[in-house]
Order: sequence, then structure tokens, then C-alpha cells
Amino acid sequence: MAKKTTKKTGRKSISKAFGRTGAAKANRTSARTSPETQSVASRLPEVSPEQTEAAQRKFERGVVARGEAVAAGKPFPPGATHEIIGYRPDGSPILKRIRYSTR
Repeated sequence: MAKKTTKKTGRKSISKAFGRTGAAKANRTSARTSPETQSVASRLPEVSPEQTEAAQRKFERGVVARGEAVAAGKPFPPGATHEIIGYRPDGSPILKRIRYSTR
């Protein structure tokens, strides 16, 4: 009687093919959480409140300069996305988004 043999596919699992052991897998896992491999955003410096306010003012000036802001109560022309609902003591506008534009 003939001896039964099992068919081998010739494929190895990745861990066997590259000779990874349990210790190598543990090292790879711990490397993901180490400080050296944190996301880029988490490594950026903190933004100060002054920088945030300056960026907001620059955005507001840009919206007004491009004609994307309209005074409250006026009809919205095409391309307008914000309404000027008031002014701050320093004269800068207070904007409220009314619609979204992809242009």
C-alpha cells in the first residue's frame, strides 16, 4: 500500500519567512508607541493665543478683501460665503459663515 503524503504549497508565513521571533514582534510593537515614532502633528510646537488670534484676523481680512463677506441685511451675491454681523472695538469685522463655496 502506498504511503500518504501531504501536499505542501511552498508558502511560508511572513513571520517564518523573515525569521521573526516573539521578541522581534514585541520590539516592533513597542516602537510604534515610542516618542520617536509619534505623529508629526503631535510633535509640532504649541500655538499661543496671540498666534491664534493673528491667524483669525488674517483670515477675516482675506475674506473681506476677496469680496466673500457681505454686510448683514444685504442680499448675497454669487461667491459670498460670510455675513458681517458686527465689528469689534478695534474695527475688525465679526463674520458668520452663511454658505459654503468650492471655488
